[in-house]
Amino acid sequence: MTDPRTQEQLTSVFAVLDSLQEAVSESKPLPWPMQNRSLINKEKLLRLLERTRETIPEEVHQARWISRETKRIAVESTSKAERVMREAQTKARDILKEAEAETMRRVQKEEILVKAQREAEQLMTQVEADADRVRREADEYAARTRNEAERFARRTREEADRYAMKILGGMENELSKILSIVKQGQESLGDKPA
Repeated sequence: MTDPRTQEQLTSVFAVLDSLQEAVSESKPLPWPMQNRSLINKEKLLRLLERTRETIPEEVHQARWISRETKRIAVESTSKAERVMREAQTKARDILKEAEAETMRRVQKEEILVKAQREAEQLMTQVEADADRVRREADEYAARTRNEAERFARRTREEADRYAMKILGGMENELSKILSIVKQGQESLGDKPA
């Protein structure tokens, strides 16, 4: 069910189309041999076209905004995922550096050399596991974020396309009617004796 405001906007579009039709119908035909053509007031036609643009329902403008916003969100999500990856890599490097520093301190103490080496290996294994986990989580987060943004963008585009096709279909029908009336007017003007 169409809300009253949208219905009012569509009525306004049709009113402007009626005015366009009237302007074409009332236009003065050119003399022979171009009697099937007519002169139309350019200012009036441009004014009516501007009114048509102004009466396009807000939902069409919103659909354009949603499409642009979806692209912006996708870019931001990708950027955020890349930043998380960089931070994870930096953190992993920092952890590795800290582990190496700790290992060096322990190695310098002769009496606990064997123990230090064993602990350093364990620490390195843990650090690598942590780094792998952080990388894996960052990859999963990036993929999830990207997938969600793409799904949202696809849904939004499909909804915007359906709505635009509905509006354009209605406008096409009205414009076809106007064109038919203009042709009938031209034919009736062409049938009149000169």
